[in-house]
Amino acid sequence: MGFSEVTVDYHIRYHCLDMGRSIHLMFERFTPRARRVLVVAQDEARNLNHSFIGPEHLLLGLVQGDGIGARALGQLGVSLEQLRANVTGTVARAKTEHRGSKVPFSPQAKKALEASLREALRLGHNYIGTEHLVLGTLRVVEDNGEAVRLLGVDAEEVRTQVLELMPNGPGPASPQSPAVVDAMRLARKFAGSGPMTTGQLLLAMLTDNACQANRALEMLGVTTESVESQLTNIAVSETSDAPPRPQVIEIKLGESTTRIGDPDLAAALSELSPEQLRAALRDVIGNNPEQPGPIRRASR
Repeated sequence: MGFSEVTVDYHIRYHCLDMGRSIHLMFERFTPRARRVLVVAQDEARNLNHSFIGPEHLLLGLVQGDGIGARALGQLGVSLEQLRANVTGTVARAKTEHRGSKVPFSPQAKKALEASLREALRLGHNYIGTEHLVLGTLRVVEDNGEAVRLLGVDAEEVRTQVLELMPNGPGPASPQSPAVVDAMRLARKFAGSGPMTTGQLLLAMLTDNACQANRALEMLGVTTESVESQLTNIAVSETSDAPPRPQVIEIKLGESTTRIGDPDLAAALSELSPEQLRAALRDVIGNNPEQPGPIRRASR
């Protein structure tokens, strides 16, 4: 990448001074590889003409870096080209070209850095490496319902891969037993390309006759068949497993962008395919409207 340690330190310290004393002090725990991720994230934001560094840019920096974070993403098939395309389709370009060397971190990016510190402490580590940075960033993009769409893989898959790549395992503070890890993997298979739900996790636990949860459910007379039957009667959209409702969406038509801030209307429109949206717009603005561009959703 061509960065010297002095250059990397200068770039990160320059940004961290604006992010508050706690973030600035946290920088001291970052490994050289983790520091380079932040520099690359800044370059990606600038090259894409984005007005801030967000969690998406941190992921772009991670996939281009070294260490456990990059290896975990690479082994799961996350490519730089596809990730960059997904980020480009999500984050709006600035209306004017960004000038100057400093691109600010967004509040969500700051949350990702703070979550990285918590991940390191949870694992009993006194440093923040790329493994902690990817785990912390995933916490934020997962809360926003963006993990699968950005990476093409579930956040839990990445976490499992990161933990498996750690030389000494996850450390004494890890809360996941082997049965939990196996259940997560199987639930991810049940989910397919969609988000993993607690119903799928319950079914996965029921397949392991030796796990604690299965034995307790068996004592209560719960069977795989009875759970499957009940789950078919429960709509995911009516449970807490449903993805967050978008509060705002932006629809691009040619050079014009329409921002819809009504939560109910935004939620309804976000369910439409481009073809359905085109038909709806035809009723409003006449025949042959321009092909709608991508719909950008924001959950908060």
